[in-house]
Amino acid sequence: MKSEISRIVLGTDWMIAVPNLASWNVAPTKRADAILSRALEMSINSFDTARMYWSEGVIGRFVRKHSLGRSAFRIISKGGHPSLFGRTMTRKKLLRQLDNSLRALGTEYIDVYLLHYDDPRIPAQAIAQWSVELLRSGKVQNVGYSNVSLARLKELRAYLREANVVPWVSNEFNAIPGEDGARWKGAQNISRDETYVDYLRETGIPFLAYSPLGRGGLKNCMDRRMAERKPEDERRISRLISLSEKYGVSLPVIALNYVLKTAPNFHAVVGTSKLDHLNEDMRALTLQMSDDDRDYLAFPPCSC
Repeated sequence: MKSEISRIVLGTDWMIAVPNLASWNVAPTKRADAILSRALEMSINSFDTARMYWSEGVIGRFVRKHSLGRSAFRIISKGGHPSLFGRTMTRKKLLRQLDNSLRALGTEYIDVYLLHYDDPRIPAQAIAQWSVELLRSGKVQNVGYSNVSLARLKELRAYLREANVVPWVSNEFNAIPGEDGARWKGAQNISRDETYVDYLRETGIPFLAYSPLGRGGLKNCMDRRMAERKPEDERRISRLISLSEKYGVSLPVIALNYVLKTAPNFHAVVGTSKLDHLNEDMRALTLQMSDDDRDYLAFPPCSC
């Protein structure tokens, strides 16, 4: 599956719109528009949002008024998070969520629509059927799943193959030592899961890594892990610093390049409200880190 989604995707969860509509909203207009415009100038044509983020209206307004038109942009949004429903997701609720996102974005279709959270209480066959229905409606161009386990993904794919559908996947993936315990119930961090990563490589399934620079920013994440004085964490952070010095680039560039170099089908969500950070992150696309150095950073076979 050839993807038109840019390798670096701009995260927009901080761009709060009230009301969450493309037609009109009160939002951090100047700052948000500056970031969105600069991203587009740097060939980042893809924006990540979700029904939970309240940023769909900001993206919709920007795209709606831009001279390039809707076809120049790729919008990734997410729905189906249980906190939005209070109870188990249903087909009817999911369809309503999608329509609400389309209304907020002011668009007739979403390029990639992800189920934000996998609820194991719902049979995989039902979710696959809903996914195919979304595609056939013309309201989404691609479907996929965020925070999905490998076992569940394989189960979903078995049903989707019948309709010749290749799903997107989005989980946490980074070069930073992961914190102990789940980020939240059901969150999926595959940074240490070599089996999962190899599966994505071999199948070519489009993958969107969230938190590619760790949780709460690279420096904060490194400081927290170093404070715990765990030998494995210290070794990995030392390797990051060593490669940063070798290639003469910042630590975030090394960490982001690690994610992108994992496979051609890997993309990364970068959420920033600062232009200088965005400019720096883009250097990860042109950094020619060797395969040996990339493997030097990779986690050893999974022991999780």
